[in-house]
Amino acid sequence: MDCITPSITDSATDLKLEEEKLKEGSLKEQWRTRKMVLTQLLQSIFMAVLVGTVFLHDAATQTGSAHLQPALFFCVINQGVFGALLQINSFPRERMISLRERAAGTYYVSAYFLAKTTAETLTQLITPIVFSCTVYFLISLQATASKFFIFTAFMILCSLYATSLALAISALCRTVDMSVTVLCAALSTCLSRSCPSSWRSAYLAPSNVPNYFTWLDMLSFVQFTYVGVSHNELEGYQVPCTSPTGNGCVTVGNSTLVVGNTNIQSNGFDYLTMQACAGILISYIVICRIIAYLGIRFITW
Repeated sequence: MDCITPSITDSATDLKLEEEKLKEGSLKEQWRTRKMVLTQLLQSIFMAVLVGTVFLHDAATQTGSAHLQPALFFCVINQGVFGALLQINSFPRERMISLRERAAGTYYVSAYFLAKTTAETLTQLITPIVFSCTVYFLISLQATASKFFIFTAFMILCSLYATSLALAISALCRTVDMSVTVLCAALSTCLSRSCPSSWRSAYLAPSNVPNYFTWLDMLSFVQFTYVGVSHNELEGYQVPCTSPTGNGCVTVGNSTLVVGNTNIQSNGFDYLTMQACAGILISYIVICRIIAYLGIRFITW
């Protein structure tokens, strides 16, 4: 039974009321920290403008099309890393207060967890949406409504996965110092196939990964998000070639074009579909949140 003391009645109605009260309190807490939320929003806009201007309109030109993959990679990195770092202090800062209130039989653990994560998720969704609205058109990605919404959805999933991972780690590690240490190790694993040599050559395609590193794919939310947004952008992507002898140019009818579909296979993105990438991300989000709940529920010291 998911209760702290026998004085709490085992009632679905009571649980619902507690969740609503706790959710209201969590939303008020988010409102009290609105300056921090606003700062995060401005930071997201700044990073979107930074990434967007580095790859300004690259997706719309033959020469710039070579930078399309690095541009998508840095979009994923931004939402993943920043999302995780912003969330790592969530449970540790309230740990002593919540333990004391739970010991007094104030509320169910599940009510506290659902209310807190729901309220925080609502505010966290703003950041990837604003980021996507800004960076998408600066890079000149495909001007199609469905492509834009799918890109935004993957940015949201990437951000939610990163925050869910941070929630799980912070719930298990108990202190901020330990949580940050473990999170850095986890993010290093997720980013282990990135190449820091330059902004315009930043990620190994799946087809170029050494066999002894392929197991890391299953641990990396960056990989699934990156493959998903690459599928979304490369499928149907065509840019006229100003120089027919340029790299990536193929003849389609009477035109010479850079065709994105050819890059899907050459880079090895076809080992997963876009839908599979989204499904894996959603599954990992659920798993991480279950781990976070179990940490809050059973680690009470």
